[in-house]
Amino acid sequence: MIGRFLSLIHPSVFGMNRRNRELVMAHNHLTAVDLANDKIGTKNALNRAGVPVPASIAEISAHRDVRRIYTRLLSLQHGFVVKPARGSQGRGVTLFNRALPDSVLPLHGTPWTLEEFVYYVSRILSGEYTVGRPVDQVIIEEKINPDRDWIVPGLPGPPDLRIIVMRGEPLLCMARLPTVASEGRANLHKGGVGLGIDLQTGMSTNAIMREKRITHHPDSGEPLIGVRVEGLSDCMRIAAACATVIPLGYMGVDIIRDRDRGPVVIEVNARPGLAIQLANRIGLGEAMSRARVSRKDKQ
Repeated sequence: MIGRFLSLIHPSVFGMNRRNRELVMAHNHLTAVDLANDKIGTKNALNRAGVPVPASIAEISAHRDVRRIYTRLLSLQHGFVVKPARGSQGRGVTLFNRALPDSVLPLHGTPWTLEEFVYYVSRILSGEYTVGRPVDQVIIEEKINPDRDWIVPGLPGPPDLRIIVMRGEPLLCMARLPTVASEGRANLHKGGVGLGIDLQTGMSTNAIMREKRITHHPDSGEPLIGVRVEGLSDCMRIAAACATVIPLGYMGVDIIRDRDRGPVVIEVNARPGLAIQLANRIGLGEAMSRARVSRKDKQ
C-alpha cells in the first residue's frame, strides 16, 4: 500500500512490484533468499563470521521435543525469546521473563500455563507463522538486555535500526521506535514510529507513524527531528558485514543495541519493507543514484 501510494508521487519511489522485479529478483539469488528466510541458518552463518547475534539456547524441530527442552528453560534467570525459524514481520515472536515448573511468564500479559506454552510452540512447528513452507522449526534464544534509551528516552520498549544494504553498502537507514499503540514493539505496521536517519550525519530528519508525518513521540512527547543515533557507524559496519556472509545484493538488516554487548543483529531480510522511503522522504531510486555519485567522488 505504501509503495503503491508513493510511486504515484515520485518516479524514484519503488512500489512492491518494482522492488521485487528490479531489486529482489535482480540482485538476490534464490539460495541466498532461502538462507535469509531461515533464522537458524542465518544466525549460525553470522555467528561463525563473528557478526554479533543473540546467543541460541535451543532449536526445536519436532513436537515431542518441546517438554524435554522446557527443562532447560527452567534454569534461565534472565528470560528467553521464542520465534519461528521462518517467520516474518515479528509474527509468532514472544519474549518471556521466566519459565516455572507449571507456568511461563511472558514479558507482557498474564502468565501462561505449561500446556498453553506447549500449544504455542506446536503452532509454530505446524507452520502457522511460516514463510513459504507448511512446517517450521522453533528457535529459542537469549533475551538480551536492550538499551531502551538508545535513540529516544522514555520508550515503552526497545528501539531498533533497519539498514538497507545494496551491493554490500548501506543505502538507507530507519530507526523504529515502539509506542503504546504498538504494544512496546518496534513494528511500524502495529503502530510504531519510523525515524528517517541520514547516514552521513547520523541525525534523524523525518518521522512517521501510520504513514503520517509527526514531529514528537506520541506517548512521551519527546522531539523526533534532529536526534543523533549513537554508534551509527558501528551499525553500518555490521550491516555491511552481513552482506559478505549472506550473499544478497539487496537486503535489510535489523539491529538492536544491548547494554552490555552493543549492536546485535536480530534479523536479515531479503525483502525489506518500503516504509523506509516514507520515513526518509527519499525513494530507493534516488538513494541509489546518490550512492553511485558518492562512489564516483571517492574514486
